[in-house]
Amino acid sequence: MKFYCISVRTGAEDKFKESVLSFVEGEERVICGRLHVLKKRMRLKKGKEYIECIFPGYVFLETDETDAAKLMCFSEGKGFLRFLPSSKDLNPLAQNDSDIVQALLQFGSTVGIVPVTFDKGDRIVIMDGPFKDFSGRVVAVNRRNKRLNIEIDFMNGVKVVGLTYEEVQRQGGSI
Repeated sequence: MKFYCISVRTGAEDKFKESVLSFVEGEERVICGRLHVLKKRMRLKKGKEYIECIFPGYVFLETDETDAAKLMCFSEGKGFLRFLPSSKDLNPLAQNDSDIVQALLQFGSTVGIVPVTFDKGDRIVIMDGPFKDFSGRVVAVNRRNKRLNIEIDFMNGVKVVGLTYEEVQRQGGSI
């Protein structure tokens, strides 16, 4: 299976998925595939938990379909912006990006709280959970709320992913 990335309005990922679900399920199915909105569980300092998107504004389509005309049916969805990197030349994600999406999906569409510890500027490797073996650079640390933002290479660019923390391993010293 290949993964395609669909850019949608940030915050409208679930509405988009609902509006086009019939294209991949049921009697009206246009193509064989599955839609994924990748989410993570987060915790506030007072212990309250909530769920947010790992990659806001992105919905991932898992399919073997390569016919661009059939894939463009998703442009009818509520909040659709474009296929990435281009709606004019539809291409699936590169292998390393597909590997990241597959690694996250092993933990379901919503991953649990990810334990990590670090300092701003550190190169880290996450040792456990759905992000296991991912490496990145810490760009922000909120010790009070036990949260951090790390940059990871994804889709020919750098994406910032927010995590809660308890335990990671540094790849080296500070950058």
